[in-house]
Amino acid sequence: MGASLREARRALGVDITEVEADTKIRGKYLRALENEEWDLLPGPTFVKSFLRTYADHLGLDGRLLVEEFKVRYERPQVIPITPGTQSGQRERRRYPGPRFWLIAGLVALLILGLVVLGTSGRGSGSKKTSEAAPAHHVALAVARSA
Repeated sequence: MGASLREARRALGVDITEVEADTKIRGKYLRALENEEWDLLPGPTFVKSFLRTYADHLGLDGRLLVEEFKVRYERPQVIPITPGTQSGQRERRRYPGPRFWLIAGLVALLILGLVVLGTSGRGSGSKKTSEAAPAHHVALAVARSA
């Protein structure tokens, strides 16, 4: 890849400084591309972008060089699948969800309501007893009416 970039640049009779001015890619990165010194470049995303831009500027197929770079140097990202996280399965939450809090709130309100109802008739120490008139008052009332 690097050799084909260098050969294409030389065949056009173009200097690195001219390519730098035209592509806005720093000269040290262009030299790193030509020498395939990938560790001198900022990262894989920049490498691919620089490769495409540089190759296109030289009249080469930039997409082809990027694909070649991917095949040769990029490792496929492997994501391990652990039990319980396979596609189609939902992970269990480790915290209570909204449904839990709704039910807990309703239960708390129900208990509070029952407590209030249970204690509402017993307030201020008054006793609910039927106040019957004393027996001697009843006897007098009956005797007078007769």
